[in-house]
Amino acid sequence: MNQAAPEPDSYLARLSSVACALDAPLISDSQVAVAVRGYIHNVNLSDASLYLSEKSADKTLELTVGFAVQEAAYIAKMNSLLEEGQKLLSSLYSYRSCSRAIPQVQSNDQSNRLEMYGTTFDVLKPEVEKMKKFMIFRDAATTGVTDVFAGMVPEMRDKEFFPSTPFLETCAKLLDMFVSMDAMKNIKGSMNNDFSMYRRAVQSSSREISEDDTIMQHKLYSFLANQDQYSSELKASLSKLPATAEDIIVDMLELCADHIEGEGYLAPKTRHTYYRAIAFGLFLLDKDAPEHDITKRKKFKLERFGKLFKACPVVPLFADQYVFLSTIYGKAPHLGGVKWEETEETAKAHLARTYSVAHNLDATRVQYTDYAALLKSTINPLRLVEMPTGQLSIQQNSQVYTVVAQGINLLVTLTTRVLEQSAWKYANPVNPQLNPTIPAESLSYELAVRFNYTAEEKRALIEYIAMIKNLSAMLLTLDRTILIAINHHIFHEIQNFLRDKVSDFASHALKKKRGAGFIMKHLHDVLFDGPPLDDDISTKSKKDAKSAAAAVEPSESLRSNPITPYQLQFLRTVLKLCFTEKAKGMRGGLMREKDFKDSQVNEVQQFMTGVSMYPPMMDIEGTVRDLNNLSDLWFKEFYLELSKKVQFPISMSLPWILTEYILDSNDTEMMQFVFYPFELYNDSASRALYHLKSKFMYDELAAEVSLCFDQLIFKTSQKMFMHYKKAAACMVLAPDLKSEASVAHMELALGAYDTILKQRNYQLLGRSLNIPELVGQMMNTYLRKSIDIAIHRYEASDITYIMDLDTLLRTVQMTHRLLSERMTLDPFENMLAEVDESVSISATNGRIISHTIAELVTDVIPNFCYNNVTGRFLRGPVLFAPEVPRHSFPKAPLLYLYGSKALSVAFTAQNGLFKNFLGQQHFQVLKRWVGKNGIPAIVAELAKHVDTKIKDTIAAYIGVIAKGTPQTMKLPLFEYGTAGTFEYFAAHLRPLISYAALKSDVLQAFREVGNAVLTVKIFEDIMAMDDTFMDVQTINIITRPTDLKSTNYSKLRDFDAMFESEHYATPFHEWVDNNERAYAPSPPIPLLGSFLSHLRETLDSVADEWQAEGNLDNPRAFFRIWSALQFTFCVPSVGDGRLVRELFGEGISWAGCTFIYLLNQTDVYTAFDLNNHVLSVQRADKKAAHLVFGFGQYGGSSVASPTGSDKSAVLTTEGSLSPIAATIAVQAAGLRPDIAQFLESAAFYQNVNEEVFASLSGMEAVA
Repeated sequence: MNQAAPEPDSYLARLSSVACALDAPLISDSQVAVAVRGYIHNVNLSDASLYLSEKSADKTLELTVGFAVQEAAYIAKMNSLLEEGQKLLSSLYSYRSCSRAIPQVQSNDQSNRLEMYGTTFDVLKPEVEKMKKFMIFRDAATTGVTDVFAGMVPEMRDKEFFPSTPFLETCAKLLDMFVSMDAMKNIKGSMNNDFSMYRRAVQSSSREISEDDTIMQHKLYSFLANQDQYSSELKASLSKLPATAEDIIVDMLELCADHIEGEGYLAPKTRHTYYRAIAFGLFLLDKDAPEHDITKRKKFKLERFGKLFKACPVVPLFADQYVFLSTIYGKAPHLGGVKWEETEETAKAHLARTYSVAHNLDATRVQYTDYAALLKSTINPLRLVEMPTGQLSIQQNSQVYTVVAQGINLLVTLTTRVLEQSAWKYANPVNPQLNPTIPAESLSYELAVRFNYTAEEKRALIEYIAMIKNLSAMLLTLDRTILIAINHHIFHEIQNFLRDKVSDFASHALKKKRGAGFIMKHLHDVLFDGPPLDDDISTKSKKDAKSAAAAVEPSESLRSNPITPYQLQFLRTVLKLCFTEKAKGMRGGLMREKDFKDSQVNEVQQFMTGVSMYPPMMDIEGTVRDLNNLSDLWFKEFYLELSKKVQFPISMSLPWILTEYILDSNDTEMMQFVFYPFELYNDSASRALYHLKSKFMYDELAAEVSLCFDQLIFKTSQKMFMHYKKAAACMVLAPDLKSEASVAHMELALGAYDTILKQRNYQLLGRSLNIPELVGQMMNTYLRKSIDIAIHRYEASDITYIMDLDTLLRTVQMTHRLLSERMTLDPFENMLAEVDESVSISATNGRIISHTIAELVTDVIPNFCYNNVTGRFLRGPVLFAPEVPRHSFPKAPLLYLYGSKALSVAFTAQNGLFKNFLGQQHFQVLKRWVGKNGIPAIVAELAKHVDTKIKDTIAAYIGVIAKGTPQTMKLPLFEYGTAGTFEYFAAHLRPLISYAALKSDVLQAFREVGNAVLTVKIFEDIMAMDDTFMDVQTINIITRPTDLKSTNYSKLRDFDAMFESEHYATPFHEWVDNNERAYAPSPPIPLLGSFLSHLRETLDSVADEWQAEGNLDNPRAFFRIWSALQFTFCVPSVGDGRLVRELFGEGISWAGCTFIYLLNQTDVYTAFDLNNHVLSVQRADKKAAHLVFGFGQYGGSSVASPTGSDKSAVLTTEGSLSPIAATIAVQAAGLRPDIAQFLESAAFYQNVNEEVFASLSGMEAVA
């Protein structure tokens, strides 16, 4: 039955119009080669029938097409064996021993012995069935390969055909599978253990076993016991074939070597397959007989392969398995003594550098960077181009193809280096004897992985992984337009070759009456997307033939599906059969010219080199995913079997080792690579599920990933937090201290972690993870912990540590601000309130306020002395209050402080300046952190403390003091002189001066009250400076001001005007007025005024008990009691060697004068004060009038003489005379030193009293 050849335009055009998604699932059966009227088409239908080509007019064409079809069938058969072998290989790799988990029968007398054997049999039977499959496949694969070789022998011997490139490539992969199966079976010693336990269970359980099962068990026992079963069986089977079969292996060896040495596309796994195939092929060729000695053969150059083995002695095998090529070819009888490995240490070191990815890292970086720029500059402009036909031009297609192909080749290079370095590390573990830091009990996997990578190699490997993954992402995200352009280019190149070259080849050969001409014409007619060649092409001249070929154009639109795999295979097969040196028509001779010219052969070779790139380019996604799969770096089944371990800890896992290296590195640039090692887990998970089909391996990997990812987030967050804590601390630290503290060089890159924080949809094991959210949760924890540490350290210190609290909290606040720009965090104010417990239901005040109140009440008020000159509280030299118990000072990691030791030292120096006093700086900081609502709470507690001190202590001593003072004591006349007046008062107040509890109880109580008043005054000054006291929400002693809601009544006022114009009867005007009055702001109430108002109420409540009315006749009037007290504590003997102002400061005067002011006794006190009278007498005394009193260290004075007689005295730095000069001046005045010291103290306190009365008179709230 004759059928006309289908017109290409009739069906190809219709097929081309159908849009097929590139990622569409495969729903049809495997491809079947079909020959219809000599035309080879690719049919991908499950119900297709296989047709033989019709008889052709040319015998050569018929034989050639028949051989191509037959060879395609052989390739399909070998591919079937490969597919089945890969499944079994995956199953064999993931095989785990069950015998170690099965309990053993201890003795024959054990009661449940039969039950245990039966259970053991049931458990191990599926595993034994797997072993049977491995054995059966050995026989099937051996038979299959032998049959294919046997089928090829007649074709090669009788018809002078030879294997094509696709056939030899498939043959190399199949022979490599034998190597892999042998190597895998040899390491699985656990199968022998399982089978032994299975046989014991069978024999002991009294089960009936058929003869066939017994024979199978014996065969299986022999199969498991002997190594290299696959290779030995195959060699024995192939040795029975004619010698022509060896030519197939020789051709395969040469082809593999050509591919390795050539510049064509060669995937890493294919490259390593060719290495192993060469080594195994040499083993198959070499036999025991002398005539089969491979070293003496002339068919090929053995040294060529030796050079390849010497340059690459170790290659990856399967996952974590590696193989020395010498272990493969070394099994050959005559190659065991061949030295194709480096033996000198220098050569070995050079070879190690060759395998190391760190050796050429710099050049690779440049290559990668240049390509990334090239890809972007090429692809991005094309995305903006709008072509009229919706397609790119031919030139643009060519440009796109070239750039993408360059990226594929770069990806091949990067992945090959990584995998080969891994194999080298596996094959050359570190020697623990040469490194004392390696534990002696280290496992083999540790020696091969954990301790076998230097820091430089780890960094280089991380960068290689990053480059591989980034390059893969760039290629996988190419637009559909770019992918179509690639297919269009392939279609255009093939069609151009068929139109211009193949037609020329056909014309050339047909003119010479060669059969190759018919083959070329047939190849053109089958594959060219256009009309077939004319039958009379051989009669046309060369010029006419070229003109005719040029006039024939392919179909108007470029095909999106350029060529099918079988068509490409057919094209390569036919071209090799016609143009290789082995082709019958290319042998030439003395009387016979070759079918084709050398120039034409070169054109074909050039075309064939480019054709090798077409299959991976037509499947970009699949190619890239295969190339960027680095799962070999995680799998460890070989070493688990070797070490007899169930699993290794994560510290031995290479992905985590690389991640940990990044986290432990001080190089912030490395942090951008922190997620790339986890891509190894994604690759391994995909391989475990979809290739190895092993659920338990995936579960183990998922468990490791879960643990490692938690550690990653923890350590990354910690490192990130410390980084931004350092940056924040540098911003808070005073600039002049940065250089002094050696931290001026800390220029931290705030964007160092932005790459990590942009991962909002990071894919890990199929899960989408929001990294900023996870890191943000940790940051919230760290920020809260930092705040807690700061407050805790403040709680364990005195109030001067408020400066450290300020710098710590400001550092935390600045850290929070820097982090908030990059992730979502809880508000800092909420964190502070939560940690400070100021929002707690059970607590009225926060921790900061509570500790501040406690420190003020128990330490500052009773132990500090106020100095008006400096405006500071200084700790007194003698403490009259019990020591304040505090918590032990907590130690904290640098993470929760300032981020580094240098910064901590700098802040310690900065805050150390404020440790020995309490001044305005401390109160400003205190106001900042307790807030405007916290200060009234502190004032309220101080008021309560003063109230308690007055009622419980001062009130009790007032009566005692009144009894120690004279009931009537007149002021002496000026004639008494200074000394006489002093002695007069001292004599009358002798009981009070000698009162034992004067300092420890009485003056201490007045100091506490005065210091409290001063503290409130300083608070008010701070509030007034910041102009914030109007918004203070007072508590207890201060009336709460009304909130201001201006917008409400302003809107109501507008409505009022509208209603009034409309004459509504609604009293809207009154509502507006009432609203204004209700929301009118209350006038600000000063803190000190309110405090004094409360103090006045307290004094009024105890005034009757004191009988403190200010009548002149009342001996118990408070102004008289305070005047006597003030005279008393100005007497030097009261201080026991120290001045009272040194012991108590100015607080006692502030207390007494405040009481006098609040009791309205200021005028009578000024008129009848004893100290004032003594000073008045001194100023009127001719002998002592020249004495002037200046202020000393504690605000006291030094005696100086302004007269000319004392001008020779040397002045001190303060401007007053030295103590020697002062003594001379006092002696000249005729005064004892104690009187002079009294006058000095009296003058000092007189100045203080004047200041107190002036300050209190200015308080508007005091009546």
